[in-house]
Amino acid sequence: MVASTIFGFEDQIEQVCSTLQGYGYEVWNSHIRTIPVHPGLSNTENCLCAVESCDLLFGIIRPRYGAVLNGELSITHQEMLKAINLKRPRWFIAHRDISVACQLLKQYMFWENGDRSPAFTFRKTEVLDDIRLINLYNDTILNDVLPAERIGHWVDEYFRLGDILKCIETQFQDRNRVRNIVGQMKQQKQ
Repeated sequence: MVASTIFGFEDQIEQVCSTLQGYGYEVWNSHIRTIPVHPGLSNTENCLCAVESCDLLFGIIRPRYGAVLNGELSITHQEMLKAINLKRPRWFIAHRDISVACQLLKQYMFWENGDRSPAFTFRKTEVLDDIRLINLYNDTILNDVLPAERIGHWVDEYFRLGDILKCIETQFQDRNRVRNIVGQMKQQKQ
Protein backbone atom coordinates (compact mmCIF):
# COMPACT_ATOMS: atom_id res chain seq x y z
CA MET A 1 0.00 0.00 0.00
CA VAL A 2 1.19 3.52 -0.80
CA ALA A 3 0.07 6.08 1.79
CA SER A 4 0.45 9.74 0.88
CA THR A 5 -1.40 12.99 0.58
CA ILE A 6 -2.67 13.21 -2.96
CA PHE A 7 -3.78 16.68 -4.03
CA GLY A 8 -1.01 18.47 -5.86
CA PHE A 9 1.03 15.27 -6.13
CA GLU A 10 -1.18 13.15 -8.38
CA ASP A 11 1.44 12.68 -11.11
CA GLN A 12 4.06 11.65 -8.55
CA ILE A 13 1.69 9.15 -6.91
CA GLU A 14 0.96 7.63 -10.31
CA GLN A 15 4.67 7.30 -11.06
CA VAL A 16 5.42 5.80 -7.63
CA CYS A 17 2.61 3.27 -8.00
CA SER A 18 3.61 2.45 -11.59
CA THR A 19 7.20 1.83 -10.51
CA LEU A 20 6.09 -0.55 -7.78
CA GLN A 21 3.72 -2.29 -10.20
CA GLY A 22 6.64 -2.62 -12.62
CA TYR A 23 8.51 -4.56 -9.91
CA GLY A 24 5.53 -6.91 -9.73
CA TYR A 25 3.70 -5.58 -6.68
CA GLU A 26 -0.08 -5.31 -6.40
CA VAL A 27 -0.29 -1.69 -5.27
CA TRP A 28 -3.12 -0.33 -3.17
CA ASN A 29 -3.62 3.42 -3.31
CA SER A 30 -6.79 5.50 -3.23
CA HIS A 31 -5.70 7.85 -6.02
CA ILE A 32 -5.16 5.04 -8.54
CA ARG A 33 -8.42 3.46 -7.34
CA THR A 34 -6.94 0.15 -6.22
CA ILE A 35 -7.96 0.12 -2.54
CA PRO A 36 -10.68 -2.48 -1.91
CA VAL A 37 -13.70 -0.43 -0.84
CA HIS A 38 -16.58 -1.51 1.38
CA PRO A 39 -19.52 0.78 0.50
CA GLY A 40 -20.78 0.69 4.09
CA LEU A 41 -17.60 2.33 5.44
CA SER A 42 -16.26 5.88 5.35
CA ASN A 43 -13.21 6.84 3.29
CA THR A 44 -11.09 6.86 6.44
CA GLU A 45 -12.38 3.45 7.52
CA ASN A 46 -11.71 1.98 4.07
CA CYS A 47 -8.15 3.32 4.10
CA LEU A 48 -7.51 1.96 7.61
CA CYS A 49 -8.95 -1.43 6.62
CA ALA A 50 -6.51 -1.44 3.70
CA VAL A 51 -3.62 -0.86 6.13
CA GLU A 52 -4.86 -3.80 8.22
CA SER A 53 -5.04 -6.02 5.14
CA CYS A 54 -1.92 -5.01 3.22
CA ASP A 55 1.37 -6.89 3.44
CA LEU A 56 3.51 -3.75 3.63
CA LEU A 57 3.20 0.02 3.54
CA PHE A 58 5.25 2.68 1.77
CA GLY A 59 4.47 6.07 3.32
CA ILE A 60 5.37 9.40 1.75
CA ILE A 61 5.35 12.42 4.06
CA ARG A 62 4.88 15.53 1.96
CA PRO A 63 4.82 19.24 2.94
CA ARG A 64 1.02 19.15 2.64
CA TYR A 65 -0.80 17.51 5.56
CA GLY A 66 -3.83 16.23 3.69
CA ALA A 67 -7.49 15.55 4.37
CA VAL A 68 -8.76 15.69 7.94
CA LEU A 69 -12.28 14.28 7.88
CA ASN A 70 -12.91 13.20 11.48
CA GLY A 71 -10.94 14.10 14.54
CA GLU A 72 -7.59 15.79 14.51
CA LEU A 73 -5.47 13.61 12.23
CA SER A 74 -5.34 13.35 8.45
CA ILE A 75 -6.19 10.07 6.78
CA THR A 76 -2.54 9.66 5.79
CA HIS A 77 -1.38 10.29 9.37
CA GLN A 78 -3.88 7.71 10.65
CA GLU A 79 -2.71 5.18 8.02
CA MET A 80 0.91 5.57 9.04
CA LEU A 81 0.12 5.33 12.76
CA LYS A 82 -1.95 2.21 12.12
CA ALA A 83 0.94 0.58 10.23
CA ILE A 84 3.30 1.43 13.10
CA ASN A 85 0.88 0.15 15.76
CA LEU A 86 0.28 -3.08 13.83
CA LYS A 87 4.05 -3.46 13.38
CA ARG A 88 3.34 -3.78 9.67
CA PRO A 89 6.45 -3.91 7.46
CA ARG A 90 6.79 -0.26 6.51
CA TRP A 91 9.07 2.11 4.75
CA PHE A 92 8.77 5.89 5.06
CA ILE A 93 10.23 8.80 3.16
CA ALA A 94 9.81 12.44 4.18
CA HIS A 95 10.34 15.66 2.30
CA ARG A 96 13.56 17.40 3.32
CA ASP A 97 11.66 20.56 4.33
CA ILE A 98 9.85 18.61 7.05
CA SER A 99 12.99 17.26 8.68
CA VAL A 100 14.61 20.72 8.48
CA ALA A 101 11.51 22.40 9.94
CA CYS A 102 11.45 19.79 12.69
CA GLN A 103 14.99 20.68 13.70
CA LEU A 104 14.41 24.43 13.46
CA LEU A 105 11.07 24.50 15.30
CA LYS A 106 11.92 21.99 18.01
CA GLN A 107 13.37 24.68 20.26
CA TYR A 108 10.09 26.62 20.10
CA MET A 109 7.60 23.74 20.05
CA PHE A 110 8.91 21.77 23.01
CA TRP A 111 10.26 22.44 26.46
CA GLU A 112 13.54 20.83 27.52
CA ASN A 113 11.67 17.94 29.16
CA GLY A 114 10.00 17.14 25.81
CA ASP A 115 6.54 18.45 26.69
CA ARG A 116 4.80 20.61 24.12
CA SER A 117 4.99 24.34 24.79
CA PRO A 118 1.45 25.75 25.04
CA ALA A 119 2.79 29.12 23.88
CA PHE A 120 3.85 27.75 20.50
CA THR A 121 1.62 28.73 17.58
CA PHE A 122 2.00 28.07 13.89
CA ARG A 123 0.50 29.64 10.78
CA LYS A 124 0.42 27.93 7.41
CA THR A 125 3.45 28.70 5.23
CA GLU A 126 4.61 27.83 1.73
CA VAL A 127 7.06 25.34 3.26
CA LEU A 128 4.62 23.53 5.59
CA ASP A 129 0.88 23.88 5.50
CA ASP A 130 0.25 22.32 8.92
CA ILE A 131 2.33 21.85 12.08
CA ARG A 132 0.93 18.32 12.40
CA LEU A 133 3.47 17.36 9.73
CA ILE A 134 6.10 17.67 12.47
CA ASN A 135 4.00 15.34 14.64
CA LEU A 136 3.67 12.88 11.75
CA TYR A 137 7.41 12.94 11.15
CA ASN A 138 8.09 12.45 14.88
CA ASP A 139 5.60 9.56 14.93
CA THR A 140 7.33 7.79 12.04
CA ILE A 141 10.83 8.17 13.50
CA LEU A 142 9.45 6.91 16.83
CA ASN A 143 10.62 10.08 18.53
CA ASP A 144 8.93 9.10 21.82
CA VAL A 145 10.98 5.89 22.08
CA LEU A 146 14.48 5.94 23.54
CA PRO A 147 16.99 5.87 20.66
CA ALA A 148 18.54 2.56 21.77
CA GLU A 149 15.09 0.91 21.78
CA ARG A 150 13.85 2.15 18.40
CA ILE A 151 13.06 -0.45 15.74
CA GLY A 152 11.39 0.36 12.44
CA HIS A 153 12.05 4.09 12.67
CA TRP A 154 14.08 4.61 9.49
CA VAL A 155 12.72 7.49 7.44
CA ASP A 156 14.49 8.35 4.21
CA GLU A 157 14.62 11.94 3.02
CA TYR A 158 13.73 13.26 -0.41
CA PHE A 159 13.66 16.54 -2.24
CA ARG A 160 12.73 15.50 -5.79
CA LEU A 161 10.63 12.70 -7.25
CA GLY A 162 13.86 11.05 -8.39
CA ASP A 163 14.85 10.63 -4.73
CA ILE A 164 11.59 8.78 -4.02
CA LEU A 165 12.06 6.56 -7.07
CA LYS A 166 15.64 5.75 -6.01
CA CYS A 167 14.38 4.78 -2.56
CA ILE A 168 11.74 2.52 -4.14
CA GLU A 169 14.36 0.90 -6.36
CA THR A 170 16.68 0.29 -3.41
CA GLN A 171 14.02 -1.04 -1.06
CA PHE A 172 11.58 -2.86 -3.34
CA GLN A 173 13.31 -4.02 -6.52
CA ASP A 174 14.41 -7.28 -4.88
CA ARG A 175 11.02 -8.89 -4.23
CA ASN A 176 12.57 -11.95 -2.56
CA ARG A 177 14.26 -9.71 0.01
CA VAL A 178 10.96 -7.92 0.71
CA ARG A 179 9.06 -11.22 0.86
CA ASN A 180 11.56 -12.49 3.45
CA ILE A 181 11.18 -9.30 5.53
CA VAL A 182 7.37 -9.59 5.45
CA GLY A 183 7.58 -13.27 6.44
CA GLN A 184 10.02 -12.59 9.30
CA MET A 185 7.90 -9.77 10.68
CA LYS A 186 4.73 -11.91 10.53
CA GLN A 187 6.51 -14.65 12.48
CA GLN A 188 7.72 -12.17 15.11
CA LYS A 189 4.14 -11.03 15.78
CA GLN A 190 2.97 -14.62 16.46
